[in-house]
Amino acid sequence: MRWYMLGLILAVVLVGCSRKESTTPTSPTQTGTAQRTFRFAIIPKQLDNPVFNYAKMGALGAAAKLGNVEIYWNAPETNDEAKQAQIFETYVRQKVDGIAVSCVNAEIMRRVIDRAVEQGIPVVTWDSDSPKSKRQAFFGMDDYEAGKTIGEELAKLIDGKGKVAILSGVQGAQNLTTRIQGVQDALKAHPDIRIVTTVYCNDDATRAESLINSVMQQHPDLAGWAMVGGWPLFTKTGLNGIKPGVTKVVAVDPLEGNPWSWIEKGYVQVCIGQKVFDWGAKSVEMLYNLAQGKGIPQADEKGFVNSGLDIVVLDRTKFKDPSRYISLEDYKKMFEQRKQEAQGIEAKQ
Repeated sequence: MRWYMLGLILAVVLVGCSRKESTTPTSPTQTGTAQRTFRFAIIPKQLDNPVFNYAKMGALGAAAKLGNVEIYWNAPETNDEAKQAQIFETYVRQKVDGIAVSCVNAEIMRRVIDRAVEQGIPVVTWDSDSPKSKRQAFFGMDDYEAGKTIGEELAKLIDGKGKVAILSGVQGAQNLTTRIQGVQDALKAHPDIRIVTTVYCNDDATRAESLINSVMQQHPDLAGWAMVGGWPLFTKTGLNGIKPGVTKVVAVDPLEGNPWSWIEKGYVQVCIGQKVFDWGAKSVEMLYNLAQGKGIPQADEKGFVNSGLDIVVLDRTKFKDPSRYISLEDYKKMFEQRKQEAQGIEAKQ
């Protein structure tokens, strides 16, 4: 095991990445015979992204619960499609028992995913898919429906008229491209709404803030923002260029900390919640099944496992159909419970 770990560390250094997390349990079976240990690589788009940190909690918690799974968590420091592919290929050469990846670029990852599957390594995607690849399953929300929800909610907030802007992350990311299409299609039903620009922050919160400020200077009468990710919400100043309640905001990722504050202060009226803990947990569970030759019963004919989503607002009683929404306070309780569960499972091992 010592030589394997040394080889893995050296390989990861060569592709420009430096972080790895693993759990190495040794659980006996009921007969007392040691179980086989499965080695799974989980690859987000980038390290130290608040969204992916929760996925990491979920993955480590699921591995600890199963008892015979090692997790290797690695990604580029920033969204770098070439480096992500290199990291992926490192684990293919290491012949791990499965790989789960959130794809920076669907087409670039398609090629390396296909080669892995052809070599007998199970591959699943999460958060951001590569639908034309040979991956066995994708876990995440329906990004097109999420985009439509963002567009529909924004249209309600601005009474079906005015100029709006779209904020996205990395161009080429399958999940974000699909969400943008959903937003655009939803807004087509409102001829008095005009999309004046779509800007890309490359999943960088500081750049997102700069882009927002620039657009607001160019369009001071902007009625609303459709943010298909939550990048500026993760900082204390990300939305300062927006007048709260005047320019409406529908965004993604109502995570703890700053995002909750932006909702409470009235800057964000609607926020789409993803199943961030389950990105990691479900990926581990799916790979565990595939590595044992089992199927994924939740998947549809295209391998899609729909995580669902939450529509979070400050006070759902103020909306026409309150059952459609979850109030922030209730969401906080649900989120904290899920976090404690993930951390508690891992801590017990």
